Amino acid sequence: MFSVDRQSFQSLSALALFTFAFLGSEFFFDSRIGLLISAEGVVGAQAMILGASVVGFLAYAPISKLAGGRRALRAVEAVGAIAALVTIAVAESALAMQIAGCIAFFLLGSLGAEAHWSMARAFEGSPSLAKGAGAAYAAGILLQFLSNQFVPAGMADAAVLCVGVAALAVFAAAGERDDESVGQKSDGTTGEHAGGTAATKSSRQITRQEQSIRASLAALTKTGRPEQAAADSSQQSAPGGAKTAIRAVWLLALVVLLACMFSTLDNVVTLANAQGSISVETWPRLFLAASGLAAGVLFDIRERRYMGFIMFAVTVLSTISILAVEAGASPVIGLIVFYVSSGFFVTFFTTTFLQLAPRMRTPQLWAGMGRAANNLCAFTVSGVSMMLTQSGIAAVMIASLILFVLVSVAFVGAGLFRLPSTVGEREAIQAGLAAAAAPTPEEVQAEFISRSGLTPREEEVLRAVTADERPLKQVADDLEISLRMVQRHLTSIYSKTDTQTRAGLTRAFFGK
Repeated sequence: MFSVDRQSFQSLSALALFTFAFLGSEFFFDSRIGLLISAEGVVGAQAMILGASVVGFLAYAPISKLAGGRRALRAVEAVGAIAALVTIAVAESALAMQIAGCIAFFLLGSLGAEAHWSMARAFEGSPSLAKGAGAAYAAGILLQFLSNQFVPAGMADAAVLCVGVAALAVFAAAGERDDESVGQKSDGTTGEHAGGTAATKSSRQITRQEQSIRASLAALTKTGRPEQAAADSSQQSAPGGAKTAIRAVWLLALVVLLACMFSTLDNVVTLANAQGSISVETWPRLFLAASGLAAGVLFDIRERRYMGFIMFAVTVLSTISILAVEAGASPVIGLIVFYVSSGFFVTFFTTTFLQLAPRMRTPQLWAGMGRAANNLCAFTVSGVSMMLTQSGIAAVMIASLILFVLVSVAFVGAGLFRLPSTVGEREAIQAGLAAAAAPTPEEVQAEFISRSGLTPREEEVLRAVTADERPLKQVADDLEISLRMVQRHLTSIYSKTDTQTRAGLTRAFFGK
């Protein structure tokens, strides 16, 4: 699987707790307001709170920047969300519940953005990013399942959710403390944790080097011109570069289109749950956790090169499940297929934007953009998708086919159908990595001087006598010192560097 240090564990816990608190609060809100309004009204009310969560996600970056101290802000957000959840539990009017729900989900959106940003920082450059995203999602789903199974509805349910929100704020704040402490460790000698952090940063730098080399190879394949390839790869890998921004737009479009497809099924599930024909918190929900874990493992194969192909196959399955449910297939079978596809979808959009965020100009905003785009789509198209689900099989089939075509175009535009690298490309990548990891001539010379303990004047003499084959008398004239002084320094240099001749000294100095 993958190793987890303290920072990774805290970020995983924060994301898992966000999943639990968000989905649990959504179900709690639907159940409470469903006692006061119609099943169709529940879908609209749910859309409103999802829209509030989108605003919270987008507001996280500017609010954190203005607030300065993010840990204090997390505490305020947690207290506000807890108060809103308690209000939902005790309110007797639908309007009060709706207002409290919007407040709660705005604050949960901001807390969720912090959880995603913490995850992006902890797993930047990691080959196990998708596994981490899938594991966090599965853990949150399991927590929600256990809560639904063993915690009585009402105030007890609200209390558990409040504890989850408080724990989310604590783990998010802990991740911020780790970032601050790592930033304060500048000498690299502060113990085992600092060493682990340095190693992690080193591995992330290698990963960025590999990405740059791959970009150069791809550009060279297209252009056949090394100088143009270098320019293209620099534009693609630079933070906030044009190609990165274009890919981000395509990925947003893809997530929105996929969310439209899943929103239709989600509304079917929400409506059926409100009517009492199915129960979404019982055993089929475990397929969400299992599919999230499976998605993480499958997506991370060969450093996520096949992630696009796998998600496209799942999209085909999702399209079929929409048609099957509308055509009268068993609701439980349709629910299971939907949950399996949903687990893959959540892991996909979470991983995609966690991976993209560090390359954007405002990474705090983009880390949770997948969840924000999903919620935005659910908010904006809920009414349309509800009418669609009630319009019959013909309308659903036409809409599904149109969505499928648009999704296919977005997959291509986002570059998710790129085939894995060839054997030659992989060998070139390895050669490039070896070259990137090798010390530069300047680093070799600086290390030689430091190891030998040469004085500044001896360093001057060393560089002069190894630069070319000038006679020592000319070296002395160039350095404006006597020949005897040059010979005396050179004798000291020979002794300190364990060399005996000028040629041997030159070879040692240049690492040959």
